[in-house]
Amino acid sequence: MPAFPLTLPLPDGRLRPLVPGDLPALSAQLSDPRVAPWLAAVPQPFTRVEAEALLALAEDPAEGVRVLELEGQPAGCLRIAPALWYWLAPSQGGRGIMTRALGAAITAHVASGGAPLVATVREGNAASEALLLRLGFSRAPRGRRMFFQATGRAEPCQDFHLTPEQWLVLNAPLRESGAFRLRPATARDAGLMALLLPRPGSAGAALWPGAEGIAAFLETHRCRRPSTGLFVIEDDTRRALGLVLLGRETALLVHPVLAGTAQETALRQMVAGIGPSDAAGCNA
Repeated sequence: MPAFPLTLPLPDGRLRPLVPGDLPALSAQLSDPRVAPWLAAVPQPFTRVEAEALLALAEDPAEGVRVLELEGQPAGCLRIAPALWYWLAPSQGGRGIMTRALGAAITAHVASGGAPLVATVREGNAASEALLLRLGFSRAPRGRRMFFQATGRAEPCQDFHLTPEQWLVLNAPLRESGAFRLRPATARDAGLMALLLPRPGSAGAALWPGAEGIAAFLETHRCRRPSTGLFVIEDDTRRALGLVLLGRETALLVHPVLAGTAQETALRQMVAGIGPSDAAGCNA
C-alpha cells in the first residue's frame, strides 16, 4: 500500500509539508475572526508558541498535515487523520479550492489504506457542512459539544463521517491498461456476471459463485481499496468484455463473444501483467 504522499498537485496549486517559513502567513489566517472561531484547538491570541506547536504537529507523518499552497504562498492547511480539520484564507473562499484540495487528500488517504475519517463542525458553520456533504460525508444522527479554545466554552457541534468504502463508491477508481479500462463492479453488474459464470466443475469455477450467490459475491468482493476487489473490464466504448477479481487470488471471466479472438488474448495478457503490488490487500 503506498504511503500518503508528501506533495499532491492540484489544479490551482499543491498540497505540501508545512515549513517554518509558512508560520507568519498561517498565524495571520488563524488570527482572523472569520477563521479562528470555527477551529476548536485554536486559541486567541494565536501566538508564536501556538505556531511552533502547529509546526511540531505537522512534523509527525502520522498526522497528515499539509499546507495548501496557491501561487507560491500558503493559503490554508489541512490535517487528514486521525481527525480531519482544515481552514482556508478568507480571501480564497468561494472558488471550490478546498473542495478540490480535500478531494485530492482523501483520495490519497484511501489509496494508502487510511482509516475512516471524521470531521467535527461547530454549529453555524454552514459553509463547512455543505463542503463535507458535497464530498460524500454522512451527518452523525446526534450532535455533541466540544470545547473551543477561542470561546473558552463547549460549543454545539456535529460530526460528519466518511469511510473508504463510501469514497470509492462515489469516486470509483478507474484503471487504464492499453485498450482496456477496469471499473469497480456494482450490484448493477449482476446480469453480466450471470452471463459469464463458468460451468460448475470447469477450470477455475471454484472461485466463482453459483447463480444464486451472485448478489452476495458482488457485495463481498466490491472494491474497498484501489486495485482490489471485483472489476468490470471495458473497451474504449465502455462495452463490457469481462470480469476480473483482484486480490489474494486473481481470476478472469471473458465474455463468450471474445472466445478465441486476439482481444481475448490481449485481455489475458493484461490480467497476467497485473503484479502483486497492484493487487495487494484483497478484501476480507
